[in-house]
Amino acid sequence: MHNHLKTKSVTRDKILAEAKKLILKEGVCSFRLSQIPAKAKCSPKTFYSHFKSREDIVVALFVEHVNDILVKTDMIMGMDELSNKEKIVYTLMYDIVQCWSAKEGAVCINFLGVNPHVYGVSSSEYEGNLSVIFIELRARVQTLWGWAVKSGELLSSKDEIVDCIFSMRTIERGSIVIGQNKFLRQNGHDNRVETVFNLLCLAANTLKWEGNQIMSYSKMLDTITPLVETAAGTTFKHCRINYETLNEPIEL
Repeated sequence: MHNHLKTKSVTRDKILAEAKKLILKEGVCSFRLSQIPAKAKCSPKTFYSHFKSREDIVVALFVEHVNDILVKTDMIMGMDELSNKEKIVYTLMYDIVQCWSAKEGAVCINFLGVNPHVYGVSSSEYEGNLSVIFIELRARVQTLWGWAVKSGELLSSKDEIVDCIFSMRTIERGSIVIGQNKFLRQNGHDNRVETVFNLLCLAANTLKWEGNQIMSYSKMLDTITPLVETAAGTTFKHCRINYETLNEPIEL
């Protein structure tokens, strides 16, 4: 399997850009494929050589989103000034900060993670792309926690670490799902980025770490904000729905 959407295509990018506009205007379940070729300045034949169905478009947008997360995760992992503990929490915070600072009307594509029937009827190449990106996400998580263990920074047992990983993923996933759901927000179910950050830190602190590592919310924002290009001082109240995360045991 190959994450072929990492390979740049000007035509495909134009198609996806126009598809985003149509989704915002007509909805992810109602936008019409027939409008896209003319808007993307390509022939119907060229269009259908890239995408066979509406589901292909939606899955491609989702893969594009997660590919961005992978890129930014790699950037965070390469920041030598951060401890391994900070890298673990910051990589979880990236999608949260990005989603919660999104402008109203942003394409809410993360819903795919909890709607497998959408990608279940997409073309095999796009369904394969989803499998690849989650393998890549899992590899990043395994590497991050492995670094913490091998460096001597993290002293807990494997079972304790695995339990913590899933606890932290649950906090991340739940915070984004609640924050993006318009009905829940209207009925008072909302949260703040700082609250989620503190919850992730509390979960991480259930493990045994070398030394007294104090996590700073302001340092996290200073690190993550430039990656999402969000305005300073944002209240982070709007966000998208989270994607399905790791379901397999992590080997350390």
